Amino acid sequence: MTLDFHSILIFLALNNFLIIILFIYQYFNSHKQWYLLIIALGISFQFFAIILFNYRDAFPPLLPLRINNFLLISSFALTSYGLLSFDGKLRKKLIWVFGVAVVLVYSWILLVEGEDTIISIVRISSSSFFFGLGAYYLFTDKNKYHFAKLISVVLFSYSVFQLIRALTIYQQGDSYDFFNSSAIDNWSIIISLFVISGSCIAFLMLLKEIDQKIIFENNKRIRQDKHTLEGLNLTQNKLFSIIAHDLRNPFSNILGLSSLLLEDNEDKTESKEYVGLINSTAKNTLNLLDNLLNWAHSQTGELNLAPKKFFLPNLSRNLISNAIKFTNQGGQINILASTKGQQVEISISDNGIGMSKEIASKIFDVSTSITSLGTEKESGSGLGL
Repeated sequence: MTLDFHSILIFLALNNFLIIILFIYQYFNSHKQWYLLIIALGISFQFFAIILFNYRDAFPPLLPLRINNFLLISSFALTSYGLLSFDGKLRKKLIWVFGVAVVLVYSWILLVEGEDTIISIVRISSSSFFFGLGAYYLFTDKNKYHFAKLISVVLFSYSVFQLIRALTIYQQGDSYDFFNSSAIDNWSIIISLFVISGSCIAFLMLLKEIDQKIIFENNKRIRQDKHTLEGLNLTQNKLFSIIAHDLRNPFSNILGLSSLLLEDNEDKTESKEYVGLINSTAKNTLNLLDNLLNWAHSQTGELNLAPKKFFLPNLSRNLISNAIKFTNQGGQINILASTKGQQVEISISDNGIGMSKEIASKIFDVSTSITSLGTEKESGSGLGL
């Protein structure tokens, strides 16, 4: 295969120029991410290296080759680092590794200046190193994006190819001449063209894949927040229901009893009985308010659970009250306590009317409101347990 190197290099430079425009467009219109500019800068270095190499005869000897080698080596490092930084992480240690590698490789090239075969081997090997390292980071990324895997395979394959190319040039020794259009050099130009274009297109698809994942996670978070808000709304409705029922009735009793005390009543015994009823009603109402506030705080996540002994009477009173409510007169209510290690198990049972399985499955569900009349037609708030 015989190639017109002047034409093929110009075509490669044009391809790189279009990629640079594409990445700059992506930066200003879609993703304001620094790594897009790093990749664009790396491709720009390669673009100028190709142009400079193609028109090297217009410059003083050695100067274009020195600049060309520096631009190419820097291009390998910048492009590889930009590709592996798709997650936005600024890997400072890797920056030092890439920076030191660029300086060492370029210094080596300057030391062997005039040895074109060795310079070609060093430059080609450096591209294998940088792209191989980029392939490793892309492949081992914990997010396991499909296009990240694809780019890593492409870069790894290209790194292997560059190593084979460097080995072939080493075997040819001083007889190697890039301008003689050897088969491996011809394939190198063609493969480089596809690798650059393919990797950059796959990288843009990778950004789209990341965007889709972010959108999915945001939608999932919105659904979770919606579910939480719906639960809080149900809690609020339940709170108003309790206030309307369980608090209104006791206060009505307090007002009624206090009105009787205000009347001219000489029966001190009856007045004392009224005072006792007012006192017990007020205590029960206060306990209900405390329980109600604790429950409201627990539903909104503002209550730090710290179990203490004084919670037990409140819970027991509620269970015993329900047992009495749903047990006929003359029925039996059993309250038992037993120890199990460092825990105490309390059970409250009765031979009352009981409840169906359907109701039993909903007594802990705040989204439902089921009210059952007691054996004496007592009503409830529908709060359940």
